[in-house]
Amino acid sequence: MKSDIEVTTSMLYLLFKKIWEKEQVPMDWKEGHLVKIPKKGDLSKCENYRGITLLSIPGKVFNGVLLNRMKDAIDAQLRDQQAGFRRDRSCTDRIATIQIIVEQSVEWNLSLYINFIDYEKVFDSVDRIRLWKLL
Repeated sequence: MKSDIEVTTSMLYLLFKKIWEKEQVPMDWKEGHLVKIPKKGDLSKCENYRGITLLSIPGKVFNGVLLNRMKDAIDAQLRDQQAGFRRDRSCTDRIATIQIIVEQSVEWNLSLYINFIDYEKVFDSVDRIRLWKLL
């Protein structure tokens, strides 16, 4: 089993190196097969399905490698206060900070205004035609 992993790793390394040098990704890595999965409720209604896209496994591994390489560069660009979706950071820390601010404003008898935005079903509401044009 271990030798299979070493062979696969070696083959993927050579493939990824060639893709990186030629700056061309195989076309089938850019395509996905959309599968609808039923939710609970009336299956004659579109909102009672969710979609998943099946992608090429080598393509997903390649994307993971690219993502890991870009994370440090992106992290350097983000403000220190940004905690969501970042390694070794937690939104819980930010919630604790807000709690302290609220407690201090009550103790000092200060007005405090907080605005929260909840992007409910944000991915379901994306205008995919507009997104495709932007890409």
